[in-house]
Amino acid sequence: MRRSLAVLLGAGAAAAVLPDRLGLDRWHPFTALAALRPHAVAGTAVVAGLLSGSRRTRPAAAAVGAVAALGAAGLVARVVRRPSGATEPTLTVLVANVWAGRADAGALAALIAREQPDLVSLPESGIEFRDKLVPMLDGYRSWVSTEPGKPDGWSVTLLAAERMGELEVGSGPELRRQYLWARGGLLGDRTFYAVHPQAPMASRHARTWGRDMVSIGRWTAALPAPIVAGDLNATLDHAPLRACLTGVKDAAEGTGQGLTGTYHAGIPRWAGIRIDHVLVPREFRTTRFAILDLPGSDHRAVLVGLASPS
Repeated sequence: MRRSLAVLLGAGAAAAVLPDRLGLDRWHPFTALAALRPHAVAGTAVVAGLLSGSRRTRPAAAAVGAVAALGAAGLVARVVRRPSGATEPTLTVLVANVWAGRADAGALAALIAREQPDLVSLPESGIEFRDKLVPMLDGYRSWVSTEPGKPDGWSVTLLAAERMGELEVGSGPELRRQYLWARGGLLGDRTFYAVHPQAPMASRHARTWGRDMVSIGRWTAALPAPIVAGDLNATLDHAPLRACLTGVKDAAEGTGQGLTGTYHAGIPRWAGIRIDHVLVPREFRTTRFAILDLPGSDHRAVLVGLASPS
């Protein structure tokens, strides 16, 4: 009986804490469980502690505790800070999901004016929000992924500072929500993608999200490695996102902020999940990584300073 209970509770804990290791995180609701790994680790550790109080349930406590320990081991590296060895960025990128155009355009314009990012990816910003924002900016060009009349929630806006030079900008059919790519100018042959994959909030959406992530993985495997910036609707506890990290890495790597939540903005950062990312070539170094509040949005913005070897 004790052994059966240990096996049952251990399997349940593994499904909750390690769905990606079991190949389950491509399906709803395991996509949500994978995003909540830090929370699941804490919960299973508490359960293990409670079960350890009785001799009859100690084998189950050991099984659940082992799962919690495995889950925690994968999180430790994300809160370790390592010196980048670089101080001055050669490129600054801002990602800010504007929540279907509901974010405070004035506050975002002030943020951009203060930080002077070179490239800005604005998921859920269509023509309507772009037209409110751009008149408040000085020295930025803008592109929107969708045609007039398309809701902000289906769109992505790309902003580029004048110093980026002449950029070639376009889109493509790979993702469900139209995205934007840019190359040329200071980017050279390297491509910058402003994206917003489908959120895996239902079974059919999880399948679409999986296809979107496969497409992004094709881009990140190309040479020269691209920069991908946006609300990826995935954390590093999702295997499909980790599969994209071939020629690129998450810009948060080594910053100690790998578990700081960008969503939902209405809860403390330690309780949220980080689904807004900047994926950068592995040879790049992150000189600055900041998660910033954006009034009116359900996401926090991510500002990344990058130093490239050339």
